[in-house]
Amino acid sequence: MIGNYLGGARSVLNAGEYRALYLAYGSLPIQLSAARRLAGLIPPEWEPYRNQYLGEVQRHAVEFVQRAAEREGCAAFCDSFPRNVLIGGMLAEIFPDALFVLTLRHYTGVIQSLLRLGTIRLLPGNEEQVDWVDPTAVAAGAPWSRHYQASFNLPDDRTLVFGYDRFCAAPEDTLRRFKRALGSAGFPVAELDDARFAQSHATEPGKERPTAGRADGSGVHLAPIPSYDAATWTATKELEVRDAVWPTDQLLRTIFPGDYAAPAGYPWPYAPPPTAAPASPAPTARAVEAESQAARPEDHPRAPAGGRAPEPRREPDRRPAANKSPRARRARER
Repeated sequence: MIGNYLGGARSVLNAGEYRALYLAYGSLPIQLSAARRLAGLIPPEWEPYRNQYLGEVQRHAVEFVQRAAEREGCAAFCDSFPRNVLIGGMLAEIFPDALFVLTLRHYTGVIQSLLRLGTIRLLPGNEEQVDWVDPTAVAAGAPWSRHYQASFNLPDDRTLVFGYDRFCAAPEDTLRRFKRALGSAGFPVAELDDARFAQSHATEPGKERPTAGRADGSGVHLAPIPSYDAATWTATKELEVRDAVWPTDQLLRTIFPGDYAAPAGYPWPYAPPPTAAPASPAPTARAVEAESQAARPEDHPRAPAGGRAPEPRREPDRRPAANKSPRARRARER
Protein backbone atom coordinates (compact mmCIF):
# COMPACT_ATOMS: atom_id res chain seq x y z
CA MET A 1 0.00 0.00 0.00
CA ILE A 2 2.58 2.58 1.08
CA GLY A 3 4.86 1.70 -1.84
CA ASN A 4 2.09 2.48 -4.33
CA TYR A 5 1.39 5.72 -2.50
CA LEU A 6 5.01 6.91 -2.66
CA GLY A 7 5.45 5.54 -6.17
CA GLY A 8 2.47 7.61 -7.27
CA ALA A 9 4.46 10.85 -6.98
CA ARG A 10 5.05 12.34 -10.44
CA SER A 11 8.84 12.45 -10.11
CA VAL A 12 9.08 8.87 -8.77
CA LEU A 13 8.99 5.74 -10.92
CA ASN A 14 6.78 3.13 -9.26
CA ALA A 15 8.72 -0.09 -9.84
CA GLY A 16 6.32 -2.07 -7.64
CA GLU A 17 8.03 -5.13 -6.23
CA TYR A 18 11.04 -4.83 -8.53
CA ARG A 19 12.71 -7.83 -6.83
CA ALA A 20 15.84 -7.65 -9.00
CA LEU A 21 17.89 -5.91 -6.32
CA TYR A 22 17.14 -8.64 -3.79
CA LEU A 23 17.73 -11.31 -6.43
CA ALA A 24 21.14 -9.86 -7.34
CA TYR A 25 22.42 -8.92 -3.91
CA GLY A 26 20.54 -11.29 -1.62
CA SER A 27 19.58 -14.54 -3.31
CA LEU A 28 22.07 -14.97 -6.15
CA PRO A 29 25.29 -14.69 -4.07
CA ILE A 30 23.99 -17.42 -1.78
CA GLN A 31 23.10 -19.66 -4.70
CA LEU A 32 26.44 -19.17 -6.42
CA SER A 33 28.52 -19.64 -3.29
CA ALA A 34 26.74 -22.74 -2.02
CA ALA A 35 28.85 -25.07 -4.17
CA ARG A 36 32.08 -23.62 -2.73
CA ARG A 37 31.51 -25.57 0.46
CA LEU A 38 32.29 -28.79 -1.38
CA ALA A 39 35.71 -29.27 -2.91
CA GLY A 40 35.86 -29.82 -6.66
CA LEU A 41 32.45 -28.45 -7.62
CA ILE A 42 33.87 -25.13 -8.81
CA PRO A 43 37.02 -25.56 -10.94
CA PRO A 44 39.67 -22.93 -10.17
CA GLU A 45 39.65 -21.72 -13.77
CA TRP A 46 35.90 -20.98 -13.53
CA GLU A 47 36.06 -18.93 -10.33
CA PRO A 48 36.91 -15.60 -12.05
CA TYR A 49 33.98 -16.03 -14.44
CA ARG A 50 31.63 -16.80 -11.59
CA ASN A 51 32.68 -13.57 -9.89
CA GLN A 52 32.35 -11.68 -13.15
CA TYR A 53 28.84 -13.02 -13.68
CA LEU A 54 27.77 -11.99 -10.19
CA GLY A 55 29.18 -8.50 -10.69
CA GLU A 56 27.46 -8.05 -14.05
CA VAL A 57 24.09 -9.19 -12.68
CA GLN A 58 24.35 -6.81 -9.74
CA ARG A 59 25.39 -3.91 -11.93
CA HIS A 60 22.54 -4.64 -14.34
CA ALA A 61 19.93 -4.75 -11.56
CA VAL A 62 20.99 -1.28 -10.42
CA GLU A 63 21.49 0.37 -13.79
CA PHE A 64 18.38 -1.07 -15.39
CA VAL A 65 15.95 0.51 -12.91
CA GLN A 66 17.92 3.77 -12.96
CA ARG A 67 17.69 3.92 -16.76
CA ALA A 68 13.97 3.16 -16.59
CA ALA A 69 13.45 6.06 -14.17
CA GLU A 70 15.42 8.42 -16.40
CA ARG A 71 13.48 7.29 -19.47
CA GLU A 72 10.22 8.13 -17.70
CA GLY A 73 11.55 11.53 -16.68
CA CYS A 74 11.68 10.59 -12.99
CA ALA A 75 14.27 11.65 -10.46
CA ALA A 76 13.93 8.50 -8.36
CA PHE A 77 12.31 5.07 -8.24
CA CYS A 78 10.41 3.17 -5.55
CA ASP A 79 10.99 -0.56 -5.03
CA SER A 80 8.55 -1.95 -2.47
CA PHE A 81 9.72 -5.57 -2.34
CA PRO A 82 9.50 -6.56 1.37
CA ARG A 83 12.64 -8.70 1.31
CA ASN A 84 14.75 -5.68 0.45
CA VAL A 85 14.95 -5.17 4.20
CA LEU A 86 17.14 -8.29 4.38
CA ILE A 87 19.80 -6.49 2.30
CA GLY A 88 19.00 -3.02 3.60
CA GLY A 89 22.56 -2.35 4.71
CA MET A 90 23.95 -3.14 1.28
CA LEU A 91 21.29 -1.04 -0.45
CA ALA A 92 22.20 1.88 1.81
CA GLU A 93 25.77 1.67 0.49
CA ILE A 94 24.77 1.18 -3.15
CA PHE A 95 22.31 4.09 -3.06
CA PRO A 96 23.87 6.67 -0.73
CA ASP A 97 21.04 9.16 -1.37
CA ALA A 98 18.20 6.70 -0.93
CA LEU A 99 15.35 7.26 1.47
CA PHE A 100 14.04 4.11 3.20
CA VAL A 101 10.50 3.68 4.51
CA LEU A 102 9.93 0.89 7.01
CA THR A 103 6.28 -0.08 7.37
CA LEU A 104 5.51 -1.36 10.85
CA ARG A 105 2.66 -3.84 10.99
CA HIS A 106 1.57 -6.08 13.84
CA TYR A 107 2.22 -9.78 13.35
CA THR A 108 -1.48 -10.69 13.36
CA GLY A 109 -2.29 -8.95 10.07
CA VAL A 110 0.95 -10.04 8.40
CA ILE A 111 0.45 -13.69 9.32
CA GLN A 112 -3.13 -13.63 8.10
CA SER A 113 -2.08 -11.97 4.85
CA LEU A 114 0.72 -14.48 4.16
CA LEU A 115 -1.59 -17.42 4.76
CA ARG A 116 -4.44 -15.88 2.76
CA LEU A 117 -2.24 -15.25 -0.29
CA GLY A 118 -0.29 -18.49 0.05
CA THR A 119 3.06 -16.68 -0.25
CA ILE A 120 4.45 -18.40 2.83
CA ARG A 121 5.10 -21.42 0.63
CA LEU A 122 7.70 -19.43 -1.28
CA LEU A 123 9.85 -18.67 1.74
CA PRO A 124 12.94 -20.76 2.50
CA GLY A 125 12.35 -23.38 5.17
CA ASN A 126 15.18 -22.97 7.62
CA GLU A 127 13.31 -22.50 10.89
CA GLU A 128 13.21 -25.33 13.41
CA GLN A 129 9.89 -26.90 14.35
CA VAL A 130 8.06 -25.24 11.46
CA ASP A 131 6.02 -27.13 8.90
CA TRP A 132 6.76 -25.49 5.55
CA VAL A 133 4.91 -28.10 3.50
CA ASP A 134 1.57 -27.38 5.15
CA PRO A 135 2.11 -23.74 6.21
CA THR A 136 0.94 -22.75 9.66
CA ALA A 137 0.61 -19.44 11.50
CA VAL A 138 3.93 -20.18 13.20
CA ALA A 139 5.58 -20.62 9.80
CA ALA A 140 4.28 -17.20 8.77
CA GLY A 141 5.34 -15.62 12.07
CA ALA A 142 8.99 -16.66 11.73
CA PRO A 143 9.75 -14.48 8.65
CA TRP A 144 7.82 -11.58 10.21
CA SER A 145 10.25 -11.65 13.10
CA ARG A 146 13.30 -12.18 10.89
CA HIS A 147 12.45 -9.28 8.59
CA TYR A 148 11.99 -6.78 11.41
CA GLN A 149 15.22 -7.89 13.08
CA ALA A 150 16.99 -7.26 9.77
CA SER A 151 15.52 -3.74 9.68
CA PHE A 152 18.06 -2.67 12.31
CA ASN A 153 20.63 -2.55 9.50
CA LEU A 154 18.81 0.36 7.86
CA PRO A 155 20.56 3.71 8.35
CA ASP A 156 18.92 5.71 11.11
CA ASP A 157 19.44 9.05 9.39
CA ARG A 158 17.77 7.90 6.16
CA THR A 159 14.95 5.73 7.46
CA LEU A 160 11.35 6.77 8.09
CA VAL A 161 8.71 4.56 9.66
CA PHE A 162 5.03 4.23 8.82
CA GLY A 163 2.74 2.64 11.38
CA TYR A 164 0.24 0.57 9.42
CA ASP A 165 -2.00 -0.40 12.34
CA ARG A 166 -2.02 3.17 13.63
CA PHE A 167 -2.95 4.34 10.13
CA CYS A 168 -5.86 1.90 9.95
CA ALA A 169 -7.10 3.09 13.36
CA ALA A 170 -6.57 6.84 12.79
CA PRO A 171 -5.74 7.38 9.10
CA GLU A 172 -5.94 11.17 8.90
CA ASP A 173 -3.70 11.88 11.88
CA THR A 174 -1.20 9.16 10.97
CA LEU A 175 -0.96 10.28 7.34
CA ARG A 176 -0.55 13.93 8.33
CA ARG A 177 2.35 13.01 10.59
CA PHE A 178 3.92 10.79 7.93
CA LYS A 179 3.74 13.54 5.33
CA ARG A 180 5.50 15.95 7.66
CA ALA A 181 8.32 13.45 8.06
CA LEU A 182 8.51 12.90 4.30
CA GLY A 183 8.66 16.63 3.67
CA SER A 184 11.45 17.05 6.20
CA ALA A 185 13.37 14.33 4.36
CA GLY A 186 13.05 16.15 1.03
CA PHE A 187 10.40 13.92 -0.53
CA PRO A 188 8.04 15.73 -3.00
CA VAL A 189 4.97 15.52 -0.77
CA ALA A 190 2.98 17.87 -3.02
CA GLU A 191 3.03 15.19 -5.75
CA LEU A 192 1.34 12.54 -3.59
CA ASP A 193 -2.25 11.55 -4.33
CA ASP A 194 -4.34 10.39 -1.35
CA ALA A 195 -6.70 8.69 -3.81
CA ARG A 196 -4.22 5.81 -3.78
CA PHE A 197 -5.65 4.83 -0.42
CA ALA A 198 -8.99 4.19 -2.11
CA GLN A 199 -7.42 1.38 -4.18
CA SER A 200 -7.21 -2.18 -2.92
CA HIS A 201 -3.75 -3.73 -3.10
CA ALA A 202 -2.28 -7.22 -2.68
CA THR A 203 -5.60 -8.90 -3.33
CA GLU A 204 -6.77 -11.91 -5.28
CA PRO A 205 -8.60 -11.07 -8.52
CA GLY A 206 -12.23 -10.22 -7.78
CA LYS A 207 -11.66 -10.15 -4.00
CA GLU A 208 -10.97 -6.56 -3.08
CA ARG A 209 -10.05 -5.72 0.49
CA PRO A 210 -11.40 -2.82 2.56
CA THR A 211 -9.61 0.48 1.98
CA ALA A 212 -9.11 3.48 4.26
CA GLY A 213 -9.85 5.85 1.40
CA ARG A 214 -13.27 6.69 -0.01
CA ALA A 215 -13.32 8.68 -3.24
CA ASP A 216 -16.34 10.69 -4.32
CA GLY A 217 -17.08 13.87 -6.21
CA SER A 218 -15.83 16.06 -3.40
CA GLY A 219 -12.46 14.32 -3.04
CA VAL A 220 -10.90 11.55 -0.98
CA HIS A 221 -12.05 10.88 2.58
CA LEU A 222 -10.15 8.66 5.02
CA ALA A 223 -11.91 6.50 7.60
CA PRO A 224 -10.71 3.79 10.02
CA ILE A 225 -10.64 0.17 8.85
CA PRO A 226 -9.65 -3.08 10.61
CA SER A 227 -5.97 -3.97 10.23
CA TYR A 228 -6.56 -7.67 10.92
CA ASP A 229 -9.43 -10.16 10.83
CA ALA A 230 -10.48 -10.36 14.47
CA ALA A 231 -13.05 -13.08 13.77
CA THR A 232 -10.45 -15.60 12.60
CA TRP A 233 -7.63 -14.68 14.99
CA THR A 234 -8.47 -17.01 17.84
CA ALA A 235 -6.86 -17.43 21.26
CA THR A 236 -5.50 -20.76 20.06
CA LYS A 237 -3.74 -19.14 17.11
CA GLU A 238 -2.35 -16.42 19.37
CA LEU A 239 -0.84 -19.03 21.67
CA GLU A 240 0.63 -20.91 18.70
CA VAL A 241 2.58 -17.93 17.38
CA ARG A 242 3.57 -16.15 20.59
CA ASP A 243 6.97 -17.83 21.01
CA ALA A 244 7.94 -17.04 17.42
CA VAL A 245 6.96 -13.36 17.48
CA TRP A 246 6.91 -12.14 21.08
CA PRO A 247 10.55 -10.94 21.54
CA THR A 248 10.52 -8.98 18.29
CA ASP A 249 7.06 -7.61 19.06
CA GLN A 250 8.29 -6.27 22.40
CA LEU A 251 11.42 -4.84 20.81
CA LEU A 252 9.37 -2.92 18.23
CA ARG A 253 7.14 -1.57 20.99
CA THR A 254 10.23 -0.31 22.81
CA ILE A 255 11.94 1.33 19.83
CA PHE A 256 8.88 2.69 18.00
CA PRO A 257 6.30 3.45 20.72
CA GLY A 258 4.62 6.13 18.60
CA ASP A 259 4.39 4.09 15.40
CA TYR A 260 4.16 0.37 16.19
CA ALA A 261 0.95 -0.79 17.83
CA ALA A 262 -1.41 -3.73 18.12
CA PRO A 263 -4.52 -3.56 15.94
CA ALA A 264 -7.54 -1.69 17.27
CA GLY A 265 -9.58 -4.09 19.38
CA TYR A 266 -6.76 -6.63 19.74
CA PRO A 267 -7.59 -8.47 23.00
CA TRP A 268 -4.11 -9.65 24.07
CA PRO A 269 -1.73 -6.70 23.64
CA TYR A 270 0.46 -7.16 26.71
CA ALA A 271 0.01 -10.73 27.93
CA PRO A 272 3.30 -12.65 28.34
CA PRO A 273 4.09 -15.59 26.06
CA PRO A 274 2.57 -18.88 27.21
CA THR A 275 5.83 -20.88 27.15
CA ALA A 276 9.55 -20.25 27.18
CA ALA A 277 10.54 -22.44 24.21
CA PRO A 278 11.15 -20.22 21.15
CA ALA A 279 10.37 -21.49 17.66
CA SER A 280 13.37 -19.62 16.24
CA PRO A 281 16.23 -19.88 18.77
CA ALA A 282 18.91 -17.66 17.24
CA PRO A 283 16.78 -14.61 16.38
CA THR A 284 14.93 -14.89 19.67
CA ALA A 285 18.17 -14.83 21.67
CA ARG A 286 19.33 -11.71 19.83
CA ALA A 287 15.97 -10.03 20.27
CA VAL A 288 15.79 -10.74 24.00
CA GLU A 289 19.32 -9.39 24.44
CA ALA A 290 18.47 -6.32 22.39
CA GLU A 291 15.26 -5.68 24.26
CA SER A 292 17.12 -5.35 27.54
CA GLN A 293 19.42 -2.74 26.02
CA ALA A 294 17.07 -0.94 23.65
CA ALA A 295 16.91 2.80 24.15
CA ARG A 296 14.05 4.91 22.94
CA PRO A 297 15.28 6.73 19.83
CA GLU A 298 13.47 9.52 18.08
CA ASP A 299 10.76 8.80 15.55
CA HIS A 300 12.40 8.06 12.26
CA PRO A 301 11.40 8.10 8.62
CA ARG A 302 12.61 7.07 4.70
CA ALA A 303 12.14 4.98 1.15
CA PRO A 304 14.44 3.88 -1.73
CA ALA A 305 15.10 6.55 -4.27
CA GLY A 306 17.60 6.30 -7.06
CA GLY A 307 21.27 7.19 -6.95
CA ARG A 308 24.40 6.42 -8.82
CA ALA A 309 25.80 3.10 -7.74
CA PRO A 310 29.43 2.16 -7.28
CA GLU A 311 30.85 -0.91 -8.93
CA PRO A 312 29.15 -3.97 -7.39
CA ARG A 313 31.30 -6.05 -5.09
CA ARG A 314 32.62 -9.27 -6.54
CA GLU A 315 31.97 -11.04 -3.27
CA PRO A 316 29.36 -9.10 -1.27
CA ASP A 317 30.02 -8.96 2.44
CA ARG A 318 27.38 -11.21 3.98
CA ARG A 319 27.88 -9.75 7.44
CA PRO A 320 25.46 -7.10 8.72
CA ALA A 321 25.95 -3.96 6.67
CA ALA A 322 28.52 -1.44 7.81
CA ASN A 323 26.19 1.20 9.05
CA LYS A 324 26.68 3.61 11.90
CA SER A 325 23.27 3.11 13.47
CA PRO A 326 23.38 3.03 17.29
CA ARG A 327 20.00 1.31 17.18
CA ALA A 328 21.35 -1.39 14.86
CA ARG A 329 24.41 -1.97 17.00
CA ARG A 330 22.33 -2.29 20.15
CA ALA A 331 19.96 -4.70 18.45
CA ARG A 332 22.75 -6.97 17.26
CA GLU A 333 25.01 -7.00 20.32
CA ARG A 334 25.25 -10.38 21.89
